Amino acid sequence: MSGESFQEDALLAHIHATVPGAAHVLVGPGDDMALIRFGGGELLAAKDLLVEGRHFLPSASMAQIGRKAVTRNISDVAAMAARPVAILAACVLPRSITQAQAQELVDAISQTAAHFGAPLIGGDTCVHVGNGPLTISVTVLAQPLDGVKPILRGGAQAGDQLFVTGALGGSLAKDGGGHHFTFMPRLAESHALAKLLGTNLHAMMDLSDGLARDGARFAQASALQAVIIAEQLPSTTACVKAHTQANAWQGALGDGEDYELLFAVAAGVQMPATIGPNNTPITRIGWLQALPTSAAQALICFHNQHVVDVSQLGLWHNA
Repeated sequence: MSGESFQEDALLAHIHATVPGAAHVLVGPGDDMALIRFGGGELLAAKDLLVEGRHFLPSASMAQIGRKAVTRNISDVAAMAARPVAILAACVLPRSITQAQAQELVDAISQTAAHFGAPLIGGDTCVHVGNGPLTISVTVLAQPLDGVKPILRGGAQAGDQLFVTGALGGSLAKDGGGHHFTFMPRLAESHALAKLLGTNLHAMMDLSDGLARDGARFAQASALQAVIIAEQLPSTTACVKAHTQANAWQGALGDGEDYELLFAVAAGVQMPATIGPNNTPITRIGWLQALPTSAAQALICFHNQHVVDVSQLGLWHNA
């Protein structure tokens, strides 16, 4: 067995290459959600983990943790322009947790899920043998919107415009709090985009590992290259505060945990300044083009009209 250290993207590539397909599996590993043909209709499913020390600090409240465990999954549903219908949750609890804390955690999961029309319908709990971290695994089930096909990552075309909803960066405060606990999944925005654009909405995903990493994955899904213009990136106030105004673009590319939507729109389509019932801003941040060579990076960024290396920005789960 090789002694090479673990790399998340390498493992994902292995999964994509080796997991067998099936006739009823319409979209398998590699997108925000899987899509299967089921009972004469279609069902979408996704699973995400939330791990103490990786996604939240021990100082976080059970209410914050339970909410985030659900909303990060609902963000995947938004990326597909689908409708959540139910969740399942499994929790591996630390030995130190109290009964009151455990109930607060489950209540937060249940109440957040119900808010999005996706009630908690089952799951599992157990307790670590040793001093393991609180770990939560949530599975979300969803259905396509009436008359709207799920929007995949891999449908982009050369020449497409790249947009993001909201603003990026600064999601993780130094004290462990911040936007990553309070964000609202862009469900309404994704539904509005799908209905407004129809077939001109070519591809979409949500941003969790940072635009630099997720944007590269987005481009790779369509065998294209993403071109980002740093000066056009919308940055949150927290991002500017953490990185300074001059360097806020780096935070917008690399901080991660944004849970905004990245989407590709056909060339020439005129977009409104905002979308959805909350008038959420949308910003054009670049475009997609053919890969210059097979060895070219999937994402390049221009800052002050010069290409800058952003390949190491973003959240790395093997770090």
